[in-house]
Amino acid sequence: IIKEKIKTKTPFAFTRFGDGEIHILNRNGYEQFNRKICNQWGYKYPEQIEQVYEDASNVIKDAFIKSDLIGLMDRNCKIVNLNYNPHHWSLKKDMVQSWGLNINDLQICDHMLSRQKMFGSIEGMKDILQGNSLHIITPYVERMKQRKIDKLLGVDVTYTLHPETINFNNRNEIIESFSEIEAPVVLMGIGLQKDYGVILRDRFNKIAIDMGATMDAWSGIKSRPWVGKGGKQDYLVVE
Repeated sequence: IIKEKIKTKTPFAFTRFGDGEIHILNRNGYEQFNRKICNQWGYKYPEQIEQVYEDASNVIKDAFIKSDLIGLMDRNCKIVNLNYNPHHWSLKKDMVQSWGLNINDLQICDHMLSRQKMFGSIEGMKDILQGNSLHIITPYVERMKQRKIDKLLGVDVTYTLHPETINFNNRNEIIESFSEIEAPVVLMGIGLQKDYGVILRDRFNKIAIDMGATMDAWSGIKSRPWVGKGGKQDYLVVE
């Protein structure tokens, strides 16, 4: 589906929803998680925990409703050693239906798509891009430039630096900067800011692909244990 969208330059949004997004939508985060998201997104813990949940859930819910393709964790995932727990990885059907969605109409794929070799490796992405230029939104612009991601992919690559100070209430400037993106395809590693994909599609006619921690690996950052040397996803890392 994604290769065809790129071939025909059809605006499209693929968004993945991992345990962080699920915890927020279900309002069931534990103390360590709550403290982390407050610190990461510029809120005070514990007095603003309800506010961060409200702000983040609005963004995540909007992305879920509007995305063309949704990534959810497969309970039988073989690509990592995962002890699947619905509490961490699932949404209730009743909740999703309350958003006005018909579950039978949703296009859902494995959350780990972006970390499969055919998709998340440099060679896999090179095949998917089909020679089209690329834009990457990431906090790790300099690390990617040092690794010459453009040369490895064989296409023109431009970047938007996504500052770690961006939260759910001060995003306007970075969203407006999307108008400067010329490439048809945008890859993102932007944490909980899940609605960037549908914004890029609807306002800027882009094919937006949420890559998550794969963008860490392309930057040489082994932010997941299974991308280390000998791990099941070590093919993602650009040293």
